[in-house]
Amino acid sequence: MKVNPNRAIEFLLARGNLPILYWLKKDILEVPVDREFKNLQKFASRIRILKSQKPNGGWCKRKYEGHPRWEKTYYIVDTLKNMLKLYNFGCSPKEEGIKKAIKFVLSTQSAAGDFRGAYLNEYAPTYHALSLEILCFFGLYKDEKIQKGFRWIINNRQDDGGWVIPYRTIDQEQLKNRYNYEAQLKLEPIKPDKSQPFSHLVTGMVLRALAASPTWSKSKEAWKAGELLMSRFFKADKYNDRWLPSFWEELAYPFWATDILSSLDSLSKIGFPVENENIQKGLNWILEKQNKQGYWEARNKKSTIEDHLWVTFAVLRVLKRFGLLDL
Repeated sequence: MKVNPNRAIEFLLARGNLPILYWLKKDILEVPVDREFKNLQKFASRIRILKSQKPNGGWCKRKYEGHPRWEKTYYIVDTLKNMLKLYNFGCSPKEEGIKKAIKFVLSTQSAAGDFRGAYLNEYAPTYHALSLEILCFFGLYKDEKIQKGFRWIINNRQDDGGWVIPYRTIDQEQLKNRYNYEAQLKLEPIKPDKSQPFSHLVTGMVLRALAASPTWSKSKEAWKAGELLMSRFFKADKYNDRWLPSFWEELAYPFWATDILSSLDSLSKIGFPVENENIQKGLNWILEKQNKQGYWEARNKKSTIEDHLWVTFAVLRVLKRFGLLDL
């Protein structure tokens, strides 16, 4: 597998904004980043996000519609997205805004251990995993609440070792009837039918959380999840959420849903070898997508040049972890 990263690196150095240059120098080139880190404290987008933070520590850019409990959904989604941005903008858990955001996310953890509220009172392994992943990025992987969250996700696997959104495993007419009346919103969460097959959308997101933890990344559960995820590369999911095979090709960064790049990123952290047949399949597909200008394009309709630059950085980082960059 022949890789020439020079054009991509040159493009990032010429066109990248301050955060991209910071991460490129830190993770790819491995050169001092003291100046970039200091300058990031004055980065306009970072300041703007922190100024828009709500008193409760979260973010919410739209008003709720219908039942007021949906407001919590908006808060959870916007807060996790902004925390990912702030992490990429060099923020640390020592900063007041990040402390408040962490406190908000932890406030959504139930007594059972899952982060809940994105799907009203239903279990939400997708947003649960995103919460764990982001909190690990900010260094909380040893925190007892985070460990409780990991234990919850491990205890709520399907029989095949992967994960699903539980309410997807029941009859959908039954699900609709459940939400016809106000009183039904107070019902206990739907438990999954564990005999149903795993969803690679959900399993890929859980794998990212496991990969973000120095301890869980080396667990047998993470390895099993990695094998399951690779078995579905470029195939349709078993459930309706992002089920088309083409969703594997929708590259984006920061990672959110499951695509081939986010999956390879997790697998590279967990320790799967580059010689693995499925790893090779994924890497070959990505390498073929490098364009003539040397960068990789984020593959959704609203992508900007900045999105392309972030995806390019993410590709280079994956290639480096697999030992494919000769700098």
